[in-house]
Amino acid sequence: MNIFSILLIIASIGIPSLPIVGHSAYLSGDSIRADRATISDAPENQSQAPVKKDVLSLGPQLSAQKAIIVDAKSGTVLFEKNTNQKHAMASIVKLMTALVFLDTNPNLEERFEMIEEDDREGDSEYIRPLESAKLRDFLMASLIGSANNATISLSRATGLPEQDFVDRMNEKARSIGMNNTEFKEPSGLNPENISTAYDIAKLLSLADKNETILEIAGMHRSMIQVYPSNIRRTVLTTNHLLGTIVFVSFGKTGYLDEAMYNLATSVSLPNGNEVYIVTLGSQTNEERVQDAKNLAVWAQRTYQWNN
Repeated sequence: MNIFSILLIIASIGIPSLPIVGHSAYLSGDSIRADRATISDAPENQSQAPVKKDVLSLGPQLSAQKAIIVDAKSGTVLFEKNTNQKHAMASIVKLMTALVFLDTNPNLEERFEMIEEDDREGDSEYIRPLESAKLRDFLMASLIGSANNATISLSRATGLPEQDFVDRMNEKARSIGMNNTEFKEPSGLNPENISTAYDIAKLLSLADKNETILEIAGMHRSMIQVYPSNIRRTVLTTNHLLGTIVFVSFGKTGYLDEAMYNLATSVSLPNGNEVYIVTLGSQTNEERVQDAKNLAVWAQRTYQWNN
């Protein structure tokens, strides 16, 4: 047993919010479940699915209203809670915005100017109207710092009218089977951007194949440079799961009053396997982080991977 596995076990013992329900193997309806559903249609992937060691363990109690754990390699659902109930995505939307933006093959070293029309309420001051920056820095402000104005600038940088850009987001969602998802605008500010935990796991799977998103969305912080002032600014991550005992590959947070605290993230377990964790509707930022930690610990303790 390596040191990371020991630390995870110690952490799970010391976390009071991690009781394991053991009175029934499965629960139906709106309750917690852990079964053999999958987000992948490929039978060769499903043959690599991890095996549940503790068949009576239903998982940790969560603050989140909806949640899912998916084995990244096989697409097997390891845990689910209200996974097909719709929920406002908030800034998790920015992952799809980034994918559609990158589909246009932009030159990320090109400078682009933010205009007043890009500005949105509650925005971070990473890049301001009438300032310019490299498109890569706009992407960092969007994915790391969750800046709404930078995200709108990215959609505008494609040359597409905003509605056409949103149409592409919805087309891409349909193409990967996100059938209970609808995008209304690129930033996530509109609570009518809705999805499910199950669909968002599919979005994570798609984003996991994009090298640029993997590079940027797993950063704790980044420096960007804005012009004409040549000022350098630090973009800090909104994903506070980064830097904890859980090793985060990449991810995106989201918050709206209508959504509460959301998180979609890819986690590398100490055993070397990767899982996608989605939590929607946690009550606080701290509980959002704790929910994801608890789910990662539970997956490590409850499943056996044969690889």
